[in-house]
Amino acid sequence: MTKISIIDGGFLLTESHHSPKHVGALLILELPRGKGPAWLRKLLHEMKQAPPGFPFNQKLKAGNTLQQELEPDEHFEIDYHVRHSVLPRPGSDDQLLDVVARLHANLLDRERPLWEFHLIEGLSNRRFAFYTKIHHVLCDGITFAHWFNDSGSLVPEDKETHTIWQRDATPASHEDDDIGYTQMIMDGVKFLGGSIKTAIGVSTLSAKLLQRRFFEGDSNIVLPLSAPKTSLNVATGAARNLAICKYPLAEVRAIAKSQGASINDLIMTLCDLAVNRYFRETGHAPEEPLVAYMPVNLRTDNEQEDGNLISLIQVKMASEHDDPLVSLQQIRKSSKSAREVFSHAARPAIQIYTLLVALMSLGEEVLKLDKLLPPAINLVISNVPGSSEKLYFRGAEVLDIYPVSTLPPMTALNVTACSYAGTFYFGLISGRTAIPNLKKLTACLDEAYSELGQLTGVIEN
Repeated sequence: MTKISIIDGGFLLTESHHSPKHVGALLILELPRGKGPAWLRKLLHEMKQAPPGFPFNQKLKAGNTLQQELEPDEHFEIDYHVRHSVLPRPGSDDQLLDVVARLHANLLDRERPLWEFHLIEGLSNRRFAFYTKIHHVLCDGITFAHWFNDSGSLVPEDKETHTIWQRDATPASHEDDDIGYTQMIMDGVKFLGGSIKTAIGVSTLSAKLLQRRFFEGDSNIVLPLSAPKTSLNVATGAARNLAICKYPLAEVRAIAKSQGASINDLIMTLCDLAVNRYFRETGHAPEEPLVAYMPVNLRTDNEQEDGNLISLIQVKMASEHDDPLVSLQQIRKSSKSAREVFSHAARPAIQIYTLLVALMSLGEEVLKLDKLLPPAINLVISNVPGSSEKLYFRGAEVLDIYPVSTLPPMTALNVTACSYAGTFYFGLISGRTAIPNLKKLTACLDEAYSELGQLTGVIEN
């Protein structure tokens, strides 16, 4: 039996029909030379023979409400989790995105292990796709990317590449032996002591945010429920839109470096410029700077553990959009302020604070308080590092990797970027009713990228 931490359990607690809490990835691959549909059918058959390992063989234990637990699924059905779809002709990218958007909108079945894998064939130019989704309670984006890297090979000659669900058995640190009453009491005392320490940490972090904002006058600090109201902050409904784009990684690095900024700063600036341009063109421009959730990896350089180890920091976006370089510097300063405050807080305190802010958004949605209270955030912007090397799966080259993330309650847009083999890939997921024309927003993102590239001299006019 494996207990789910209270922090990770927050992904179950804040899940709703309008806000599924799974993360996904869309891989586009190219058939090996000389191979066709028959090779794909054989590949699918072979993949279904691969036994699932931890946590892909685990389901939620029934009956637990206070603290969820995972247990092995004694009736695991590979045909339920590994599925096959065929695109109709012409097999365009738009058709693929429509299919994945529909698949991504559906909740995972809590009576089974919380993941699905879809092999999608029929894509034009001898391409096919893997779409995988897994519940956020089991892993974060960093872990998800790590598992994908493990399931790939650096050489096309390797024909024994294992599937993403072929993991090792339950890690030793997660194995639960039968314990006596003495151990249960000791665990309770330890939990209580840790809870008190964490509560103090959350209070200290909140006090630091207030001090930095009001007593030190740092206007870049964002407090809960202080984002402007926008058309992004609505109950999204279940339907989703998905859009993608990509840029050369060398250009992205050069643009950021030329302004003394990080790649994260640049990504947030691109998204901010694109969203504000989209708002202006649709007549819904906000009067105040947007507020974004920025997931931050809490692992140290020496930590490689799987699961969830991230936090979400609120970052104030730019107030100036006429000059993209000024926007970049404003966001750079804002991001630095947020990181400085959170960098001195204990990890559990940061995670609990993040959960409390997420619950505020859930409360607004459930209690329909959005008319009375401002939103906690306006959108989510994330950056997940991927493999720097080209990957292959049983001889098929992985051409592109697009992240497909989740939407928090009352938040209709998530933009997640992922680096892979010299390219930066963006996956945009939105509530279909809130942003019916996500392609238009993606075009605005392309325009913002071109402008910053030209202003910095990285891209020629």
